[in-house]
Amino acid sequence: MQRFFVFVRKNKYFIALFLISVLSFGLNFYAISNNGTGNEYYAACVKSMTQSLKNFFFVSFDPAGMVSVDKPPLGLWVQAIFVLIFGYHGWAMMLPQALAGTASCILIYILTAKYFGKPAGLISSLFFAFTPAVVVVARNNTMDMQLVFVLLVSVWFLFRSIEKGKWRYLFATAVFIGLGFNIKMLQAYMILPAIALTYLIYAKEKLGRRFLAGILSMVILLGVSFAWVLVVEFYPSENRPYVDSTSNNSMLELVIGHNGTERMFGQGMGGGKGIGNVGTPPSGDGTNAPKIPDGSNTPGDNMPGKPDGNGMPDSQDGNGTDGFAKRNRDDGRRADNPNGGVIGGGGSEIGNASPLRLWSSNLYGQGSWFLLFALCSIPLCLRKKRSMQQGALVFWTLWLVVMAVFFSFAGFYHRYYLCMLAPAIAVLCGIGIFEMYKGFKERKEKKSDYLRPVLLLIAFLANIGLQIVCVFWYSELVAWMLPVIAGAAGIGILLLVVFCVKTKQGVLLLAATLLVLSSLVAPAYWALTPVMGSPNATMPYAGPELIQSGKVGRGGAFGTQKEPQNAVSGLEQYLLKNYKAGSFLITAQRSATVAQYIIDTGLPCYAYGGFLGTDNSLTQEKLKNLVSEGKITYFLLSGEGRQNDEIASYVKENAVKIDASEYNSGGNSGKTGAMGQMGGTLYLFKS
Repeated sequence: MQRFFVFVRKNKYFIALFLISVLSFGLNFYAISNNGTGNEYYAACVKSMTQSLKNFFFVSFDPAGMVSVDKPPLGLWVQAIFVLIFGYHGWAMMLPQALAGTASCILIYILTAKYFGKPAGLISSLFFAFTPAVVVVARNNTMDMQLVFVLLVSVWFLFRSIEKGKWRYLFATAVFIGLGFNIKMLQAYMILPAIALTYLIYAKEKLGRRFLAGILSMVILLGVSFAWVLVVEFYPSENRPYVDSTSNNSMLELVIGHNGTERMFGQGMGGGKGIGNVGTPPSGDGTNAPKIPDGSNTPGDNMPGKPDGNGMPDSQDGNGTDGFAKRNRDDGRRADNPNGGVIGGGGSEIGNASPLRLWSSNLYGQGSWFLLFALCSIPLCLRKKRSMQQGALVFWTLWLVVMAVFFSFAGFYHRYYLCMLAPAIAVLCGIGIFEMYKGFKERKEKKSDYLRPVLLLIAFLANIGLQIVCVFWYSELVAWMLPVIAGAAGIGILLLVVFCVKTKQGVLLLAATLLVLSSLVAPAYWALTPVMGSPNATMPYAGPELIQSGKVGRGGAFGTQKEPQNAVSGLEQYLLKNYKAGSFLITAQRSATVAQYIIDTGLPCYAYGGFLGTDNSLTQEKLKNLVSEGKITYFLLSGEGRQNDEIASYVKENAVKIDASEYNSGGNSGKTGAMGQMGGTLYLFKS
């Protein structure tokens, strides 16, 4: 037993990091099957990618390779490889994100502990693990967590390059940021200001050599970033999928437009979710089509007085932009929003641009729990002496400032994007808390020596106060959470007073522990809600709404419902029964209409308008050719969104309308797709 305690004492930091890593992976992956296959748009793409090398390379949304998805390939490549290894399951697609989240926790510790002490590293790692936005993206098949991981790796190489004075480490930094670009495009470049300024200020070489190294690194960065983009751009367009979310089938347009300027100024976005199993695509005339068990919907109605799935109870409204404003009920994301809103996102999901936006009700609970203390820690922890420690602090400050400015004023993003704030906030909080602890522990007789730790303590208590304000938004939490937070913080303050009188180190450690735990109560609860509840796979978020009434969050453009495994609609069963080999199972305007069919069957489906329904991949002439070739048989005119009049007119004039009674029968009556219940009219082109 004595040897055990000796081992624990010698390896206490390693053991603590191991426990935090286990905690992180548990939050990221426990009960992951509750999430189905996550975002249907990406889930359908991954299934299509596993059917051919061409689909894999071009990240085709559909098995026929007609339209791509609107994201770069690397994150989806990783998911497809995991699916090829483990089979087509939701957990296989989400495992890369869960692993990336836990690996990021470890990297946060490494990057912090080396310059600010192991306790600071552990605190930072713990705060990162309990950031709700981090847990949300780690439990979804969006690729943001993979991006955060590769960016943290790039930071490790940056610090290494400054310490060692070796260009190769800076070049490695550029490579990993380039890989990040191939996960989420320009989102990866958000850390470039912090990277560039930190290197130029703190690298040990002469200024001219720093600029030269920076220029060479930029060349490498652009080369890695745009290698795949340029291959797609110059590849014959008729031999590859149409680039989704573009008007002219250009990958450069996707980079600059949909995934570039539209993120800053907000001009129309979207998202999705889904469920499905892998299987060999059926062939033949439909007589041997696979029999898929009927499924039923999980109730998703918004009950009076209950949260509506956006973190906003029906009884409350407000624009959610002026600091701690009331929560807005209508976020403009619904497909049935009469005003259109921003397709699939924006609206009041993030509120209006404002310096206080990150403290608004919809965003605060996702990633801003410790933003105030992180900001206050910057000036209170900065030292005049030029050192690598100072350089690291400046880097994390720049990371935080750039991200905070973007998320405060950008025209469009989803709430889960706040995972990009998490590393800087976690590190700065770890630094500030450990600096506060050391300040009290190492205090001297001069009263001025108390100033720094006392100011940090005031900032920390103010941060807890803001958390309490957030808790008051949820009456069901006040009764138990408020006493826990206030009680732990109050006892911690009393113990701190006792320490200042009697100067016993154990008392200080206990006081610091209680204060930290009190600050983690609310964030930890929010981080647990995606684990305990039914998340919105389209635009995932964390919040108490997820575990109230077992509801699923409202799902924007890709629907609202989380369905049982293999659930299909009457329409899907009808299409399978009448499927002819070599044709598309169904042709429709939007990816949201057909993604579930791809997931369930693996058969070719053609969403000619892509994700937003506005792609120009189908002309009347092309439609005629596809009909004559027997590829297009069943065509769904949904009447939803901006319909191509020429296409719609041709379909109505040359195809036979199918009576809805032929597929709207039985327990699935009225369902027109596993995503979005978009309705519409089915037509058949007869050969």
